Amino acid sequence: MTDIRYEYCVIAAPHRTEKSREARTPTDRFAAMLTAELNRMAADGWDYLRADVLPSEERSGLTSRTTIYHNVLVFRRPRAQG
Repeated sequence: MTDIRYEYCVIAAPHRTEKSREARTPTDRFAAMLTAELNRMAADGWDYLRADVLPSEERSGLTSRTTIYHNVLVFRRPRAQG
């Protein structure tokens, strides 16, 4: 039995869509942009695993802090043996 080990990559999910002749509605533009990003990562050998929303505590003003939520895409690929 082989033990497969993975490496992971987390990137920020796209925020804004770009205009496209093929995608006329905002939903279609978002889907086209997401498809392009998934295909770009797949070309480098990354498999899409999941999307997550994760909290991050960030500075707000001089003394206070606030929690911001980030949308991220998680990918993985088998780690090179060696």
